[in-house]
This record gives sequence, C-alpha cells and structure tokens, in this order.
Amino acid sequence: MKDNEIIKLTESPRDAQQGLPYIIAPEKRAGYINTLMKVGFDVIDFGSFVSPKAIPQMADAGRVLEMVDKTGSNTRLMAIVGNLRGGNEAAAQPGLDIIGFPYSTSETFLKKNINADARQAEAIIDGLQSICAANGKELRVFISLAFGNPYNDAWSIDILSHQLEKLGQKGITTFTLADTIGIASAPLIGEVYTSLLQRFPAMEFGLHLHTRPGEWYAKLSAAWNAGCRWYEGVISGVGGCPMTGYDLVGNLDTLSLVSFLQEKNAHHHLNTELLLKAVRLAGEWNN
Repeated sequence: MKDNEIIKLTESPRDAQQGLPYIIAPEKRAGYINTLMKVGFDVIDFGSFVSPKAIPQMADAGRVLEMVDKTGSNTRLMAIVGNLRGGNEAAAQPGLDIIGFPYSTSETFLKKNINADARQAEAIIDGLQSICAANGKELRVFISLAFGNPYNDAWSIDILSHQLEKLGQKGITTFTLADTIGIASAPLIGEVYTSLLQRFPAMEFGLHLHTRPGEWYAKLSAAWNAGCRWYEGVISGVGGCPMTGYDLVGNLDTLSLVSFLQEKNAHHHLNTELLLKAVRLAGEWNN
C-alpha cells in the first residue's frame, strides 16, 4: 500500500448487540462505548433510534449517549435510524455526529427492515438530509444487501450503480456497502468495489461484512485488492441484522481485521492494548 494511504475503521457495538437474546443495561452499554472511545476508531456505530418493540436491545439510546464521554477522543459517534421520527430524535442528541440510514437495492428488505418501499425510502433520505443540515450532523447511507439478495428482487452492479448515482445527485457521497446475510462471494465483492470505485471516484465506499469465520479472509482480501480502505468490524464477531428473516451469520471480527491490516503493513492507528481491554469487556456482557 502507499505510505500516505488512509485506513478508516468503524466499530459497531450496535450490530453486535441488536441480535442478542438478552438486553444489556444502558449503563453497561455506555461503559463499553467509553472504553472503545479511547481505542482510536474513526467511528463507533453505538446504537439506533428505533422502536423498542422492534429491537428492544437498542432501547434507551439517548440515555446511553448521555453517559458517553467524548473528552480527548477524535472518534465520532453514529446512530442508525429508519424513519424521520428516529432522525429527529437522533439529531437532538448533542453527542451524536453521524446519522446512518439503511437503504437497499431490495424492496423486499426495505419492507422487512423499515416498512417502506424504494420511493418512500428516498423520501426519508431527503428528510434526513434536511434534519442533518439543520442540526450539524452528517448523513451516512448504508446499502444493505449490496451484493445481491435472497428475495428474488432484481440485482446487478448496474442496478446498484443507478441507485448510487441517484443518491449522489442528492449530494450524498459516503456509503457503506453491507453484505447483510453473508451471501456474497469474494470474486463478487472484488467486482463490485472495482466497478464502483472506477465509476464514482468522488464517492467513498466502506465495507460492512457479515461472514462466517472461515470466509472472511478471502472476502476482505477481495475488497482490499479492489481498493477499499474503509472497513467496519465488531469485537468478537457476533451479531448481524435481525430483520432479514435469516439466521444471524456474524460480523467481521475486529481482531481478524486488525491482523489482516498488519499483514498488509497498513497503518490502522488503533491502540492495541486498549483494544484488547475492550475485547475483555465485551466478554462480560452476559455476566
């Protein structure tokens, strides 16, 4: 890699915790995030402002955020929302930096995840842009099922590119591509990133990878070789999206990601000692 190449890393306790069969107390969630704030991640995807009936594990996100100490940390905090109500609630939080919205190439998944079709989802994005502009927040769009889908909705790189072009015309340039149920092959991941980075040089594309333990290396290598330099991981590799109707596959383990970056001589700017402290703390969630 080039000496001046920037690696961006997001840690996602939200994606780890939202699929757990139990609920972690807000105080314990905040304590864990406070540990992560010292590690050196660019972004922490800490939680979501959604109905507690839909995802009870994410209840009290505002209380969690009130207990997070950002002093001395350059890490930005992100929360996911699925509608304008959640967007307004998130935007009112002074400690929050980024509002994330789960878009998709799949209308079936949009219905399952946020109870909206593509037209309604685009209207929500428009509303979130206004909310973010009025409150000094950044809007980040996740493309769920970015590498195909199991619902028989039409998918191709051209369809994906068309959606990104429309969103780009709205002024959105930062996207997270998610393999939401772990169905993407390594060659397909490489093909998607190669194509999009060539078609949209002004856009930035991250990788949120749900993957089984034996498959992560080939998939991560494909994204790396195609030029992706922004990755999202989860300490312990647990979690996934509970709204798909499929079993949770698990996330890319942050320790595996760090090991991969060290192999590539990539400067990940994480404090590994504090990272291991966070790993130990994550192991205490169910105690």
